[in-house]
Amino acid sequence: MAQTSLEQLLRDLPRVGTLVKDRGYRQVWRFEYEGQEHYLKFYPRGGVRDRWRRRLRGSPARREFERLILLQKAGIPSPRGVACLMGLRIAGRKGDAVILRAIEPAVQLDNYLSGFALNGEPVPNHQELAEQLCSLVYKLGRARLGHADLHPGNFLLRDGMLYLLDAYAVRKSGMRPRDIFQLGHSFSRFATTTDLLRGWYRLGTGGALPERNPVSPSRWRAFLEKTAGENRYFGKLNLGAWDGTFFKSAKNPRRWSSVSRMSITEADWQQAWPELIESIEQDRFTVVKRSRSGDVLAGEINLCDRTLPVVIKRPRRRYWYRYFNEIGRGARPRRAWFKSWKMIVRNVPCAWPLMFVEKRQLGYVIDTFIVFERVPGPTLAGIDLDALAPAARDMLFRRTGRLLRRIDRLGFSHFDAKASNWIVLDDEKLGPTPVLIDIDGIRHRRWIALGIRRLLRSLRSHSQYTPDDSLALCRGYAPCVPLQQDEEEVPAERAGEGSNLEEPTAANKPA
Repeated sequence: MAQTSLEQLLRDLPRVGTLVKDRGYRQVWRFEYEGQEHYLKFYPRGGVRDRWRRRLRGSPARREFERLILLQKAGIPSPRGVACLMGLRIAGRKGDAVILRAIEPAVQLDNYLSGFALNGEPVPNHQELAEQLCSLVYKLGRARLGHADLHPGNFLLRDGMLYLLDAYAVRKSGMRPRDIFQLGHSFSRFATTTDLLRGWYRLGTGGALPERNPVSPSRWRAFLEKTAGENRYFGKLNLGAWDGTFFKSAKNPRRWSSVSRMSITEADWQQAWPELIESIEQDRFTVVKRSRSGDVLAGEINLCDRTLPVVIKRPRRRYWYRYFNEIGRGARPRRAWFKSWKMIVRNVPCAWPLMFVEKRQLGYVIDTFIVFERVPGPTLAGIDLDALAPAARDMLFRRTGRLLRRIDRLGFSHFDAKASNWIVLDDEKLGPTPVLIDIDGIRHRRWIALGIRRLLRSLRSHSQYTPDDSLALCRGYAPCVPLQQDEEEVPAERAGEGSNLEEPTAANKPA
């Protein structure tokens, strides 16, 4: 009778179950059977390409079920596989499925860590989780198993214990260096340098920790491709004569941006567009900057039943050659859109882009602009430094130096890192936080300490800027460089990053 009731439950799964995830190639359903929560992973059968893949590699549901058994035999905490069903039909679609016993109550590790980061709080069991994670991955390797998709979303946390959630990426050939690099890349936003070093010494292939993760560039490129298409996170806009791209939602919101916690649809932009374009054309917004190169406007728009403060950048072609050199590389708003996401995916705080649109004639862009979320707070050039507590003031400049060091380490250079291009966000828990508001000057070029040199020069005009502030900024950028009291610059070969930094001597003190 129990078998008959389960069979009837699976037939009525779309009615009695809950569709948790639908990715086209796989659906995840949640249902209750005999008082116990279960998950069913359904792999629909496709066309000719899917049939050939199944002939070569077998059914994905069967492979996952077999790998769940291997994980249990190896003593690796993971969900228990209950059954593997071949030829199951759900809502008229035929496919294969695997049923798992649910581990509840539990939370995915990425949601757990992102929650603390979003609230500006430290993870209370950070060190314990890092040790458990390394031990779990180490057990995988000892059992001669590998996993090609180690990221926080594939781990469950229940009562302080970690479980490996998905077995679809488990293989029998053992752990590979690429698996370890994937693990380090996916946890880099939450892990400290000490965590990465400990993990590398325990799980790596030996030697020093590589300066750059070889997996990261491909993962960043994959994300950047999504910013130009239609998917869960970004969408296409068609607004009459204007076409563009807009932000929908973020998998992991950032604390410095309130927009990153929103979910925006095309219908929201269709509703907000008439008022937005009318306000721009009739010059109703506040003019922040206006020159022959273009306009920077500030104002508010109504989006998703909320009033959002925004900044709009509408460039003009000041020089005749810009009509030609934009062919193939795109107009400035399009480039600013991609540059912003390049920084955000690398965890560099900057103004959050909402959308950009272009008006074309015969395929050529004749008008374009981009909309950013407006970051509240004064610029670094206009902030009252004396009003800050000494500890907060020191931390502000150290954080700014760290951001410039991170940009340089990522292979970029900021050609225009002047103080007016930074907003000081007053975070009630983390204190004053620097946020970049103009990333147009960031280039894929490696110039030695270009960004911090530019910032040091621009800060000299600030009346409250002192040598101690310069010292904190330099310490944030190059913490391991010894002080040079008798020289104005640190030699490049001693600057850790190969950088020349201006030391806060009396010669650097502002007039």
